[in-house]
Amino acid sequence: MSEYQYYRFERLDGYLDSKARQGLRAISSRADITATSFHVVYNYSDLKAEPQKVMLKHFDIGFYYANWGSIDAYIKLPAGTISDALLGFSSEGLRVHQSDEWQLLIFSIEENEEYFDDENAEDFFQHLAGLRNALMQGDWRLLYFMWLRGLDACGEVETIPLINFDFNHISDELRAFVQLYDVPFARIKALAMMLAVKPSHQAKHTLFQFDHWLNNLTEADKTKLIRAIFEQGQLTRHQALAIMRKESTNKEVYQYWLTPDTLEPYIEPAQSQLRQEQAEALAKKLAIEKMEKEKALTEIYSKRDLCWQKAQEQANRTCASGYDEASRYLHKLFEAYQFKGDATAFQLHFKRFITANNSRKALLNRLSNLL
Repeated sequence: MSEYQYYRFERLDGYLDSKARQGLRAISSRADITATSFHVVYNYSDLKAEPQKVMLKHFDIGFYYANWGSIDAYIKLPAGTISDALLGFSSEGLRVHQSDEWQLLIFSIEENEEYFDDENAEDFFQHLAGLRNALMQGDWRLLYFMWLRGLDACGEVETIPLINFDFNHISDELRAFVQLYDVPFARIKALAMMLAVKPSHQAKHTLFQFDHWLNNLTEADKTKLIRAIFEQGQLTRHQALAIMRKESTNKEVYQYWLTPDTLEPYIEPAQSQLRQEQAEALAKKLAIEKMEKEKALTEIYSKRDLCWQKAQEQANRTCASGYDEASRYLHKLFEAYQFKGDATAFQLHFKRFITANNSRKALLNRLSNLL
């Protein structure tokens, strides 16, 4: 099997100037480059730069996958968005690159065993902006998912602060992440059960309010921002927030912590509850499917004379597609008559149909299981 590698990066804040686009063209002559994005695929070749450096310099979200199973999702945040206490645990699936200006989170899968292609990559990429926005507003559940994934993989991970996020209700973006990164739902449920009874820190979701932020800036802060604009040529909202946030990055003091030992008592009850919920969901799904099928069969039975007529019309076409359609009508009629307890009536109509089409062997072959 040939090598295949997919890279896609996107800038959500600001634009790539001509110099930046020229620099990106130097690392890939075939890439599709716009003022906000970079996309390229390779066979028997590779990007002439380290993806994390490209991300730190130019982009806010990114995605990479290779056909041998490697996957990397990139989310870049302003420096100080997440404290070191939440980024300090060791995990093969999470790498963190920090600079004076940025925190770059790389969520990795070494060997993805599921089938994955460009369409899957595009679908997941659509969730990255929402995941980044959630992280910037204080919703750090992604980090807990990676902690749970690490715990499931090796049984031992470092402690992280126990913050009372809602793990019972998960957005579409988070659910897509959980599914791709194979985060065990039972452990997520165990964490939710634990948070319901254990003391924890209150989650602090923050919505940016410009007027409040601006009014709290000192003259020194404003001077610093103006100098940055002149030095860099442009300054996005998140860059400005990052400059002002650096001093308060790790001031939060945590007294409640999540450890493997504290979570352990809740895992078995969570697994049991999850199995029960899955069984109930399956029963509900089957009941709905049964109801819908019975409704459809009732509709067919009420129009049975028309269906017999349609079946004959299709048979009269004397072609494969006509015979397929006739067979479909007759099999549906068979089910409808059976459902209504009128099997004898079906046999009478069916014998007439067979007599009328006795010379059409290809059609009869399609009906052999009804003969």
